[in-house]
Amino acid sequence: MAERRRLRRAILLAGLLGASHEARASSALEIPDNGSEQMGRGGAWVARASDPLAAFYNPAGLAGQASRVTLQANLLFHDTCFSRVKAAGDTTFGSSDPLLGPDGRYPKVCNEDGLALAPQLGGTLRVTDRLGIGLLFVAPSAAGDRTWPEFTTDAQGNPQPSPNRYLLLRQSGVVAFPTIGVGYEVIPSLRIGGSFSWGFARLKLASAVQAVNTDSANASNDVRANLQVRDDFVPGFTLGSIWSATSELDVAGWFRWSDAIRARGDAGTAANWFSARNARGDASGVRYADTFYEDCGTGLGGTACGKGGNARVVLRIPMEAKLGLRWHKPVVRTPRWYGADVAGTFPRPATPSGAAARDPLRDDAFDLEANLTWANNSAIDALEIRFPGDATGRGLLPSAVQGGELPPNADQPHRFRDVLGVRVGGDLNVMPDRLAVRGGAFVESSASRAQYQNVDFAAGMRVGLALGATYRVRLAHREDAPAIELMVGYAHVFVSEQDRSDPNAAGLPALAGTSCNASQPTSPDTCSNGFQRYRTKWPVNLGTITNVANLVNVGLAYRF
Repeated sequence: MAERRRLRRAILLAGLLGASHEARASSALEIPDNGSEQMGRGGAWVARASDPLAAFYNPAGLAGQASRVTLQANLLFHDTCFSRVKAAGDTTFGSSDPLLGPDGRYPKVCNEDGLALAPQLGGTLRVTDRLGIGLLFVAPSAAGDRTWPEFTTDAQGNPQPSPNRYLLLRQSGVVAFPTIGVGYEVIPSLRIGGSFSWGFARLKLASAVQAVNTDSANASNDVRANLQVRDDFVPGFTLGSIWSATSELDVAGWFRWSDAIRARGDAGTAANWFSARNARGDASGVRYADTFYEDCGTGLGGTACGKGGNARVVLRIPMEAKLGLRWHKPVVRTPRWYGADVAGTFPRPATPSGAAARDPLRDDAFDLEANLTWANNSAIDALEIRFPGDATGRGLLPSAVQGGELPPNADQPHRFRDVLGVRVGGDLNVMPDRLAVRGGAFVESSASRAQYQNVDFAAGMRVGLALGATYRVRLAHREDAPAIELMVGYAHVFVSEQDRSDPNAAGLPALAGTSCNASQPTSPDTCSNGFQRYRTKWPVNLGTITNVANLVNVGLAYRF
């Protein structure tokens, strides 16, 4: 009982310290995988589910687990580059665009982020031989802060607005999803489990907006737009099962559902931000506005923005499911299996206590697992961004630009497709109950559609190769003694190139601060020239997007 009280206090402390993003397997919003074991096995883990991360990834695996706390962290290096092609109808800068090369491309730009840290913190409590509970905080296998250059230089060394500015300048925030899970062995060889997640979201986004929707616009007049929103309750749940069909074969399933992030907040705009004067450090000409203030921060009076909360953002979280098969070969136990004690003898380890005890590092010689994964990424039709407007579709909130306004519909279309994946991996226990090495690989179909390609998520086809290891140190010379585990995993992820380099192709237009270019609105959403209101007549996402990611996971666990 004293041991359980200590563990409960440790789990509570973990809960108080945790703040994280939610993590999923085949979602286009992340690059797999979380956890040392999962990463090192290429994500093939749903039927193994043998550490506290099972509270999220398959809560059925909590049944039979040892009481334990763990702290792990992904170290992510994710590089994205964009070589933009100027669209045939793009009249920005007129006929003399200072950055445009003879091939119709702008200079290649890449994100400026270095190392990103994504922690995983959790604990499990083995209540009985058949019942286990877990509490987990898990950060996404993704960069928490994506920052892109605002300026680059032309051939003469003069600062110019960066060609990526209309897609993304900054993407950051925290989404915390603490999860509590329960696993139970309902009958011998069949475990089921469920977990509930609750959380909140803090999101910050920044990009450029064309000040006036017109031809021959000077890009230095673009406006920098900053969006800050929050959602204080985002519920979700997982369901899982593990069936030991034979003593060597496990079959597992897992399903995840989450409500969408439905956040509210405000937008700030900065006119003249992309001027050469500001690029050189003189911000005296920048004009600011912010919908947090009653007068929208323009200093012109009025009460259009009221008490704030004028922006509404909806980001849908895909449902996911996995099916796993795991073949594991029990270790052949000999008198020398465990190791010598201080007297030079080699005690034979005891049979694991409890019918539901599961410890693959102790009990298996090796295992192999294969998973099929599905993610309902098609639910992410767009990142919905809305501001107040009237019945005619006119924006009601002024921006920092005289005569400009915030578009009632500022959605960022993605039109993702569902993603299917295959993951294979396994462990070899070089020294049972002491040292395991592992490896794995995965492949996932592309979520991206060429017309809607973007730099915000690595949504192309993905292939990953992975390696890892666990080393366990028993704190006393018996099999049931407490232990410390050291873990490491590594994965390299190849992401297919996204290329849409035809300057006549359709794509994503940029947002603009006025309604229609040389035409009149004919509906709340459409101009008489057929283009969408508050959008440019030309796309700004044409070109080539490349992604590559390297992930390292290091972890420490204490088994009670």
